[in-house]
Amino acid sequence: MVQSISNFFSMVLNWLYSVVPNYPVDIILMTILLKLILEPLTYHQLRTSFVISRIQGELQEIAKKYKNDPQQAAQQQSKIYKEHGVNPLIGCLLPLLQIPIFFGLYGSLVQNPNFNGLPFLWVPDISKPDPTWITVIAMVAVTYFQFKFTSQATTDPAMQRQQNMMMWIFVIMIGWIARSFPFGVALYWMAFSLISIVESFIIRKMVERQFAEKNAAAAQK
Repeated sequence: MVQSISNFFSMVLNWLYSVVPNYPVDIILMTILLKLILEPLTYHQLRTSFVISRIQGELQEIAKKYKNDPQQAAQQQSKIYKEHGVNPLIGCLLPLLQIPIFFGLYGSLVQNPNFNGLPFLWVPDISKPDPTWITVIAMVAVTYFQFKFTSQATTDPAMQRQQNMMMWIFVIMIGWIARSFPFGVALYWMAFSLISIVESFIIRKMVERQFAEKNAAAAQK
């Protein structure tokens, strides 16, 4: 499956090169196309995360009220999810889908012979890791901000500490791996993360506006 995805992205990259004969730019364009394809899932995942963070108080009250009746608690929480038009299971779908996509893209970028010796900006060869620390620092920065923008806010201090710990473990891991990433792969990662940050900002604002309008309407009744 991964090899099939890799072959597909190689075909897309070659097609883009026939239109825009610049492979680094084509990597960015391919990332944009991929984000457009995944946009419906991304929207639902992020909206679900942001909505759940806003209704967390209601969910906690239900859990306390029906602490001796887990089935009733689950039913009431499902009712709340339905009222707000979210499905927590969607949040698991996109990350699972992104795993084979990433490895397929990684294969298509690493195996592309046209990248050998191709310079871009300050990097002398995009098929090899950046000889400076610029790319590593940039990848760590965009990964950190992507995590911050997309993580689900919580009022539970223990859960918040757990999220922060997971964030730093992931960011440090990415920094460590990024040292050996070919620049072409790092370019995809940075482009994907930057677009994700913009998506998160827009969707978060949309959710905040929806809740503000809902609260204003309730106050007028």
